[in-house]
Amino acid sequence: MRKHIWVFLIILVSLPSLAQIDQYRQSLADALWNLQKVDPLYINEKLTVAEELLKSKDLNERREGEAILESLKPLFVDVRPVETRAIWVDYVTFGKFMETGDICRLLDQLQEIGIHILFPEVYAYGTTIYPSNIAKLQDQYRYLWEDGDILEIFIAEAHKRGMEVHPLVRVFSAGYKEPGYLITEHPEWLEVIKDGTRGSSRSYFISPTIPEFRRYLEAVMTELVTKYEIDGLHLDYIRYEDGDFGYSDPSRELYKKLNIIDPLLIKKDTLEEATFKEFRKAHVDAFVRFCHESLKKIRPNLLISAAVGSPYSWANNDLFQDWVYWAKCGYIDFVTPMEYRDTTPKFRIAVQEDIKANVANIPLFSGLGLYLFSVDELESQIVEVQKNNLPGIALFSEANMGIIKFLKLKNGVFREPAYPVHRKPGEAIEIYLNDLITRIRANGSYLEIEKSILDSWLKIIKDFKGVKPVENLNYPRMAKAINERLIYLQMIRKYYQLPIDNLEAAE
Repeated sequence: MRKHIWVFLIILVSLPSLAQIDQYRQSLADALWNLQKVDPLYINEKLTVAEELLKSKDLNERREGEAILESLKPLFVDVRPVETRAIWVDYVTFGKFMETGDICRLLDQLQEIGIHILFPEVYAYGTTIYPSNIAKLQDQYRYLWEDGDILEIFIAEAHKRGMEVHPLVRVFSAGYKEPGYLITEHPEWLEVIKDGTRGSSRSYFISPTIPEFRRYLEAVMTELVTKYEIDGLHLDYIRYEDGDFGYSDPSRELYKKLNIIDPLLIKKDTLEEATFKEFRKAHVDAFVRFCHESLKKIRPNLLISAAVGSPYSWANNDLFQDWVYWAKCGYIDFVTPMEYRDTTPKFRIAVQEDIKANVANIPLFSGLGLYLFSVDELESQIVEVQKNNLPGIALFSEANMGIIKFLKLKNGVFREPAYPVHRKPGEAIEIYLNDLITRIRANGSYLEIEKSILDSWLKIIKDFKGVKPVENLNYPRMAKAINERLIYLQMIRKYYQLPIDNLEAAE
């Protein structure tokens, strides 16, 4: 009797796991209809093995079956063949580098998840990680690092692995919790609120209105672009601090000289208040314009980007950071909106607000705050970026990655390399079309869709290069999947202002 009870309990415990087999087979069918890149033969083979193991009375064998199912989960997350993947490498990570080998090990890992662009933090608070004739070298690299110029080594090793280096510069930020080197040396450069203090802010910012500071910073940027074989320049903290800053003595004096009135006397909801906001924006704009006009003369292929507040309405109204204006003027090549949110619904709202604000159609590489969420949420937000047809993803930051999130990316949504969009978008479109054609053939054949229908879809895609949608032809589910993927090509053309071939014929 006792033996029968144990057999019954074993069967009862295994039933949920056996039910998962059917769920996995349904997920496989869904993936095929949605044109995801999956290997149905491999997955079905593994499911068959798992099913037999889960029927076993042996606990270890059932556990082995459950492990097989767990290993298959990442394979049901789609991999996008064309997108730009970027990551911030901040001062925390750089502080752990003791020798060149440490850099190589990190870059090898990032290469495994197909990272294309690195944003190493090279300048902050008036100090640099590289030997400069203008700015102070950080003590870490003066006393603890012994392998030479760390930035030069980082760039060389990144280029060996096919990665671009876009050094990150903290533009107007001058300290956090305590004043940085520049504020210590020049306390008169500190930007303040109306009462002459930093209020409740824990950050220190320098006023963009100070000519001496601007000349200093322009010299630092010029030296950086001239001295190093960098691929881009990434502007961070290119803004005012949140909280109505801009009332330092130099800022007030300059505004009074131009507009007569002292900013301290300006009342809310007046024309003068709007004018003072534009005054502050103009000084932020001026530095971005300098980067575009002066630094690109030195290095014409330099891509200028900025980490910007999200949503745009907040960045523009409260931080005086008008990245839409920069985009309209052609000052920047792409932006990474810091859409750092702890849940996908919140993230989705931020992404869609930034897309709506992006009237100049500059490429947006969504910034994800890895420090905010679990591994499953990371995957969910990357999928959300792809659903919204944005051409790139930026991860903040390597220091917040951790081994669990890294493995989730490596085995799942980043398990295959992608072709980057930002340099040769035309080639990216061709690669994407070829990949789509391969998926239609493979998945359609496995699902036993008539060859004549598959050929008809492929002819439309080839003849019109993805511009013209396909017709249902009795398979609305697959036709819908094809047309949804073609929308991504339309967005790439839009973001990179590419001509559309055969548009008249497609219409």
